[in-house]
Amino acid sequence: MSTRSLPRDAWLLCFSAFSADLGYQGVTALFPLYLVFQLHASLYAYGVVTAIAFGGGAFVGYLGGLAGDRFDRKKVAIAGNALIPLMALAGLAHSLVLSALLYVLGWWARYFRSPPRRALLVSATPPPERARAFGTLHALDIGGGMLSALLALGALWMKIPIATVMLWAVVPLLASTGLLLLVRRDEVHAQPTPGAPGAQARVPRQTVLLALLVSATLYGFSFYNLGFPIITATTEHVAARYEWGVLAYVIYLGVSALTGYVLGTRRTSSGRAVWLFGYLPSALGSGLIGLSVALHLQPAATYLAVAVLGFGMGAVETFEPTLVSSLVSHTRLGRGMGFLSVSRALGQFLSNLVMGLLFVFGPAVPYAYAFASALLAAVVFGSVELLARRSAA
Repeated sequence: MSTRSLPRDAWLLCFSAFSADLGYQGVTALFPLYLVFQLHASLYAYGVVTAIAFGGGAFVGYLGGLAGDRFDRKKVAIAGNALIPLMALAGLAHSLVLSALLYVLGWWARYFRSPPRRALLVSATPPPERARAFGTLHALDIGGGMLSALLALGALWMKIPIATVMLWAVVPLLASTGLLLLVRRDEVHAQPTPGAPGAQARVPRQTVLLALLVSATLYGFSFYNLGFPIITATTEHVAARYEWGVLAYVIYLGVSALTGYVLGTRRTSSGRAVWLFGYLPSALGSGLIGLSVALHLQPAATYLAVAVLGFGMGAVETFEPTLVSSLVSHTRLGRGMGFLSVSRALGQFLSNLVMGLLFVFGPAVPYAYAFASALLAAVVFGSVELLARRSAA
């Protein structure tokens, strides 16, 4: 079936995501460079800032899911989206504390918005097309982010100050909120996706959902902020210019966007795809980055590893929410998406703290840790998913 079959509201939600990432992903690419190289913060301080952004975002995301179920998902999504531009002001602060605070508040607003927006997309899309919808959402979401990073890259080549480039993000973020306002919810699809792992098996849905949440947390332990590879690519490159670090982010986002779109069009088991196409390649990507740094390989090896990491992320962002939509009732959908955000963000909280700390022991050590965490996530969920499929046979 063509992607034209996606409903109007689904397209609005997807293009709202595109516009949002067109804004804040450039900020995400530039913020670590601003904090570490211009405000002279340590890598551990950067890890603490991102840990607070993601760890605190875990609870904010859960609150967003609850608020969406209890009140109105559209209004809650709009409220969160409208506050994301705070992170674009971080480059104007010229203070480590104030800059970090603005960045954290913007990320928390993003987390608050995400669960109700995902729930809106589920209810706006017929069950057979939900993987396609989330794949399209991720493709446009990250496609906007890649374009944002490319614009940031071009601005750096033209010697435009980082703070000015970050401030530009306000414009597409406001446009993103405007697109959310146009969502009408003319048609709501409440029934669960058929054929979910464990739906007709001796392994109950709650067990599969719990395994997914545990695995998402373990995956979160490996899911460090891409600022670390950006800094790694910058320092490892002979020229040691900011542009080489941002290029790593462009590659990551581009591969991730393409992966989400392509995999979303395939009729495949969401459960199997989460660990086989998501967690495993993520482990491989982190391991390859660490290997590249340890062996002092050419920068191209780091960029290739970042591309593998992007492939894994594209699969995870497509199939994790699709799987949750099949395991949670419509009335508790926002809460289910909130639990997913909490699981991932709790892992990210520890991951960014540990990553920043492990750089003290060597530039390759943090990536070895991330490799082990993502591999464990694949083993845990892969085992439960395989058991559910066999018991359903």
